Amino acid sequence: MTTVVPGPSSSALLVQSSTVTTTRPSTYAAPSAVILAAGKGTRMNSDLPKVAHKVGGRPMVCAVVDACRAVGCERIVVVVGYKQEVVRRALEGMNVEFAVQDEQLGTGHAVRSAAGHFAKESQAPGHDVFVLCGDGPLIRAETLKKMLDCHRGQKAAMTLATSIIENPQGYGRIVRDATGRFQAIVEQKNATPDQLAIREVNPSYYCCDAQQLFSALENVQRNPVSGEYYVTDVPEMLLRAGKRVEVLPAVPPEDVLSINTPHDLEIVDRLYRSRGGWSAEDIDTLKIFAGRSAVHLTHRICEHLLLPVGMSRTQSFPDGEILVKVEEDVRGRDCFVVCSTCQPVNDNLMELLIFIDTLRRASADRITVVLPYFGYARQDRKDEGRVPITAKLVANMITAAGANRVLALDLHAAQIQGFFDLPVDHLAGSAVFVQYFQSIRQELGELCLVSPDVGNVKVAESMANLMGGDLAIINKRRLSGSKVETGNLIGNVEGKTVLMFDDMISTAGTVYEAARLVRSRGARHVIAAATHAVLVGPSIERLSSDAFDRVVVTNTIPLGDRVAALRPKLVELCVGPLLGQAIHRIHHKKSISALFKDGGGTKR
Repeated sequence: MTTVVPGPSSSALLVQSSTVTTTRPSTYAAPSAVILAAGKGTRMNSDLPKVAHKVGGRPMVCAVVDACRAVGCERIVVVVGYKQEVVRRALEGMNVEFAVQDEQLGTGHAVRSAAGHFAKESQAPGHDVFVLCGDGPLIRAETLKKMLDCHRGQKAAMTLATSIIENPQGYGRIVRDATGRFQAIVEQKNATPDQLAIREVNPSYYCCDAQQLFSALENVQRNPVSGEYYVTDVPEMLLRAGKRVEVLPAVPPEDVLSINTPHDLEIVDRLYRSRGGWSAEDIDTLKIFAGRSAVHLTHRICEHLLLPVGMSRTQSFPDGEILVKVEEDVRGRDCFVVCSTCQPVNDNLMELLIFIDTLRRASADRITVVLPYFGYARQDRKDEGRVPITAKLVANMITAAGANRVLALDLHAAQIQGFFDLPVDHLAGSAVFVQYFQSIRQELGELCLVSPDVGNVKVAESMANLMGGDLAIINKRRLSGSKVETGNLIGNVEGKTVLMFDDMISTAGTVYEAARLVRSRGARHVIAAATHAVLVGPSIERLSSDAFDRVVVTNTIPLGDRVAALRPKLVELCVGPLLGQAIHRIHHKKSISALFKDGGGTKR
């Protein structure tokens, strides 16, 4: 006999798990996600798929993708169906995969449509996958992180995040036994009067072991009334099979607001925008656009700011000429253009200049160029006769095109700020690296920061002070653009984890020779870290060698498939939040210095 726990005040809600454990590994791969976006949304009075309706100025499914990416999901599969081309277009540039649900036969059928994308993951435990609805834009990355931590900490087969709300009308209810342990999810239309009194609901946020999920879905039966297959049948099936199911009442009530009508959409849109501290005027006046070299990074910036990415289109003609079309009104707006002038350097530089000119001629009030990576920065002086200072030339071109301000990250030399005849805000990426390395500080053991050349000593010393490590220095002599000669090592690295930090890794010649030297002097582990992963020539081969245990870079330059051989030891950090905070402060005319008072630093 089932005893229903009707209210949130019961202490039994603190007891979440089943009594049976599931064998799970102690280490895990990055999580994945399946986002359900195949439905029509018949009550929206529109031909658009429901997930394509805009929240915060962009299709609501984008916010769900953002939350998944923020919690570390490397693979995101979006299940599409009704007018799938509209959903695919809405997610263009967001690095997601698509599965097709040809016939909409329920949530269980939708997730099964994505099974082919997880053929490898479903063969062994330890691969976790979120299952989320694409019409839930209020889902927070913090909620997903809590789910994942609980799921892995308890070694569960499946974890559900629930919410306790005053009006549970329309939601599936969470049914527990007399001890407060989860028993089942009961849809409202199938609920008894006692179950209808339950205020703990299922907002359809799941975290599952991929093997257990797809195995269980094979056995889900078609509902005799609706003729559909439901994910909500899976947790009860797992319990009957002796698997562990966790229930985490961690979803804030406001995040459960459903979108079924245009009025619902307005309410959720206002709530979504308010999270970023933006007024309606701010949202209308601030526009952030992405160059082709920074599409993913710009999405991460806007995800942090809870703002939409500006609508624009860049295309190349057959002869190589570039056209930039801004597809929304920018008259009188504060516009930011995010563009890394990386490979192909000249194409990206021309796109940036044309973007600036387009905005200027469209009467933008202010144009700020965001340079996550500034190409040509190494040509910053005449080191021999009859050569250019190209960094100054490019700075002049950006100014002449009509930019009003520049926001840059880890310029190759701080004095390049003076090459621009306009205000420059220069951020350092060290805060992002310090945060990462402090999170794994215990596993690093005895640490030594090694400067691979004399010019980088100040950065290495600063990192050593922040990380609590020793300092060592290598002197080098550059023989050519791709060859360096290492000299002496000043300092002791024997038995230590060596961390070498620089602003960029290009051919990896300097850091490779330095790594070989510290290995010969007894270093236990060697980690190379750099803000900008230029990675040309033999760099991938060098970094993939046994000289390095780990390579840590940021996403200022898109890596793509060219680093496939390096992936097993590569860690890519996101600078989106750092740039987002700077954009927020520039727009609101606040000090940028506050970003680096706590160790983030700038290069002044």
